[in-house]
Amino acid sequence: FDADEDGFGGTDDTVVSCEMPDGYVADNTDCDDTDASIYPVADEVCDGVDNDCDGEVDEDATDMEPWYADADEDGYGDPLSDLFSCDLPDGYVSDASDCDDADDTVNPAADELCDEVDNDCDGEIDGYAIDGGTWYADADGDGYGDEADSSIACDAPTGTTADSGDCDDANGDTYP
Repeated sequence: FDADEDGFGGTDDTVVSCEMPDGYVADNTDCDDTDASIYPVADEVCDGVDNDCDGEVDEDATDMEPWYADADEDGYGDPLSDLFSCDLPDGYVSDASDCDDADDTVNPAADELCDEVDNDCDGEIDGYAIDGGTWYADADGDGYGDEADSSIACDAPTGTTADSGDCDDANGDTYP
């Protein structure tokens, strides 16, 4: 008998007949004939139930989440080391944005430093480093820059100086 009307019957109520009685099916492999979402060819989902009647729970579930290995335990995972599972495995995280999973000081939340490393995983080495120097534009090339025109960088950009004392950066003969 197919109590849940999913096309698969249970083993509790069988009838031998020349013709198929109403409510009965030829297949008696349903492992839970009280739930129409559970039958031998059903999709397995992450719900702690054997949806496809194969004796295993949540294997190859269609709604498994990707998890990423976090070898350096900084809370950010390696995008190249994914594992799909219903539950979070030990040593894995849901965030796949770590650019160096061997160094816990390198991750998207890290401060960028002047050290030739992409500390904050933004694809830019030493860009906007918190320990960079302030450099002032030196338009007239006299070695003194304009205090109103500055930038922060690890190394002096071309046409800049560390001294901001120029009161007229358009005239190379005027400086402190």
